[in-house]
Amino acid sequence: MKNKTIISFSEKKVSKNAFITFVLGIAELIGFIILMLISILTKGGLNIIGGLAGCLFVLLAFFGVIWGVLSYDDARTNQKYKISGICLNVIVIFMGITFIML
Repeated sequence: MKNKTIISFSEKKVSKNAFITFVLGIAELIGFIILMLISILTKGGLNIIGGLAGCLFVLLAFFGVIWGVLSYDDARTNQKYKISGICLNVIVIFMGITFIML
């Protein structure tokens, strides 16, 4: 019996759009965590600027999801950053909707 070792070196690169979507998702998530901590420390005294920042994060998250989905058609690139970026942006959207409803 032959010992078959299959080694696969992937030539796939990370696209710029996927990386931007991923970084955008991380930045929005960090922004929401900072807003939440400021709100907790001020005992709910976050002013209108905090609310507008939260709405801006949600709008950027919608943009990030759309951007990630539109850049998903390039099969020659690595898909993990696209999928991670889309998932992070969807999490930010759900966090934003939850915080707006509170």
